[in-house]
Amino acid sequence: MSIVILIFINVTSIKQLMNYSPSRSKLVIITLLFLIAGFWGIFLGLIIFTKPNFILTALGFVNISLGIFLGFKILRMSYTRNIKQKK
Repeated sequence: MSIVILIFINVTSIKQLMNYSPSRSKLVIITLLFLIAGFWGIFLGLIIFTKPNFILTALGFVNISLGIFLGFKILRMSYTRNIKQKK
């Protein structure tokens, strides 16, 4: 019974965390950091090292994809704000 209660408490706290949305300026900074780190990782992995480093290059692509995802989230935030203002 106590396990069920603990699972319920965890699910409710996760739902509250999912509703949290950071400000637009914080998202822009995090997006830029992901994109810069991704391009830097690809540059180091493919050009700087004598042998291509697959892991560094792959992590660079992961960072770029996270930056693109957060950029899309920023665009969606501004789009929903415009729709709410029109109503």
